[in-house]
Amino acid sequence: MSGTVRVVVAGGGYAGVMAANRLLAPRSGRVRVPAPVDVVLVDPAPRFTERIRLHEVAAGTRASAGRDWSDVLHPRVRRVAARAVRVDAGAGHVVLADGRDVPYDHLVLAVGSGARADALHSVTDQAAAERTRDALARLAPGEAVTVAGAGATGLEVACAVAVARPDLVVTVVDPGGAPAGEPAIARRLARLGVTVLAGTVDRGTGVVTGDDGRERPAAPVTVWTVGLAVPTLAADSGLPVTADGRLLVDETLTVVGHDRVVGAGDAVAVAGPRGAHLRMSCAAALPLGARAADTVLARVAGVTPRPLDVGFAAVCLDLGAGHGHVRLVARDDARRPWSVSGRAAGWVKEGICRATVSWLAAEARTPGRYRGVAGPRPVAAA
Repeated sequence: MSGTVRVVVAGGGYAGVMAANRLLAPRSGRVRVPAPVDVVLVDPAPRFTERIRLHEVAAGTRASAGRDWSDVLHPRVRRVAARAVRVDAGAGHVVLADGRDVPYDHLVLAVGSGARADALHSVTDQAAAERTRDALARLAPGEAVTVAGAGATGLEVACAVAVARPDLVVTVVDPGGAPAGEPAIARRLARLGVTVLAGTVDRGTGVVTGDDGRERPAAPVTVWTVGLAVPTLAADSGLPVTADGRLLVDETLTVVGHDRVVGAGDAVAVAGPRGAHLRMSCAAALPLGARAADTVLARVAGVTPRPLDVGFAAVCLDLGAGHGHVRLVARDDARRPWSVSGRAAGWVKEGICRATVSWLAAEARTPGRYRGVAGPRPVAAA
């Protein structure tokens, strides 16, 4: 192959930035890339967002989760500050919200996820977290806050708010109630005065229905942390998607029938057993971004891309005021019996948060150096 290869990356989250940096690596594994690669990152945000810190912004303990693009992005990556609204896979270009077309030889779709349109408050981006912060700031002592969802984000939001505003009444609502099998988390919530209620929240009104069937009026502020939605970019472009709108890709992260289009991050669903264990998370986004870039570089070199080999190591939670909880998991994300809580876990969690930016910055300095956790052994050996 001769001439420059243009690769467009749509989405500047963890997966998109990792992919954009890695695309500038001179090798993909043992394969030398035979042509120069020109990388264009399409994202409307003025700064890179450390999404795993947005609960702190919402609680008012951190002003911003933004980092300058220069902190995490290779200087040769050209950034287009716009939103991609459609892909013309036949013609090989991305249509932007302002009407411009950006041509590509290869495309990485990494547009991430966000709150559903009818959700009340959320922490899915800097602007949403700031709106949540402002709403909480207007509450008088003794007023109520509902956090919908007892997943990682919901627990972090609840703890951050309870620490920052101990004068508020914070309730976490989840169909399963308290996190199953995690008594340390339940104890931490109790110490902070956070109530956990088994039930559901209407994402349009904030009305709570307990598992006893009784309805409770909406709190002045409801923070929605469940049922994240993905942008409609893939569906609007006629690309194959799942029922929930995620881009459907094979085990090399390639869109079937469109070898020049690959996907990574929250907005994709990987068909087959190699991707069955993956969940929406920063822990998955970084290696998926790296693998997406490897697939593109392999195709540029004219070789068959390697199948996915991505696993997990732990689930880390920030439980406020320097406290945390770390649960070790198997590579397939199955729960292991070992965990640590308290300030030691808080130190680990903070270290992981800092490491995510360090890994992106390191990949920007030396593309190709990032190595994630290998996938489940039986799958990797298949």
